[in-house]
Amino acid sequence: MAGPRLLELQRTLADLILEGEDAADPERLAARHGLEGADQEAIRRASQGLLSYRELARLSLLEPIADMFPVTLALLDAAGARAECLDAFLQARRVNSPHYRDIAPAFLGWLVETGWGQATWPFLSELAHFELLEVLVARYPDGPAGAALRRQPLDADGLVLDPATRLVAYGHAVHRATEEAPIPRAESTYLLAFRDARGDCQVLELSDATAALLSQAATRPIAEVARELGLQDLEATRALLTDLRERGALAGFRSLN
Repeated sequence: MAGPRLLELQRTLADLILEGEDAADPERLAARHGLEGADQEAIRRASQGLLSYRELARLSLLEPIADMFPVTLALLDAAGARAECLDAFLQARRVNSPHYRDIAPAFLGWLVETGWGQATWPFLSELAHFELLEVLVARYPDGPAGAALRRQPLDADGLVLDPATRLVAYGHAVHRATEEAPIPRAESTYLLAFRDARGDCQVLELSDATAALLSQAATRPIAEVARELGLQDLEATRALLTDLRERGALAGFRSLN
């Protein structure tokens, strides 16, 4: 078997896995694709086995989503919308990688780009982003040590985030959402997600000024940025930054000269 016949059979099997309940009839699906008689007969004989294959394949594709997004799925379960959401994701065919690790990012990308569910839950993509963020920070690959950095900041230094650290801003307090209470409050939220010495992801809620300091002082002197933000106690600012370095959020401090 080769050429267009094989391609159409492959498309039929892909639809069997990725399409909704209409695809749960292999014989009708084969007819819709206009398969040759011998291929239609083979699918008819293997109909029950193909349905089992469909179920197992869909479970395998959706397993990483269940693992990565427990709070998001708890929200959807409460509204009876889990199946609708996951069916729509599979039908969009956004998983283009052979690696399971890429399924969860593909799901998040689909939520963001399509806006699915945003009319009902304006925070949905933020919630999913935060859940995936925790996993990606914890699993961030180790790399070679960078240039030598100071352990204590000088006023003219810039700070250097650890490569795994992420500074994020949300319009909802998604870090407080739980499977029991998955709807977060609408409020501007700045978070610092970083990996501690044990390799676990830790999340700190930041004030507006601290978030701005961590963002701007990577390329500008710490003291200069602190004064502009109204952080007049430079000793306290240096102590804060030293504490963040000791926790693992910062790699250290470097001269900007």
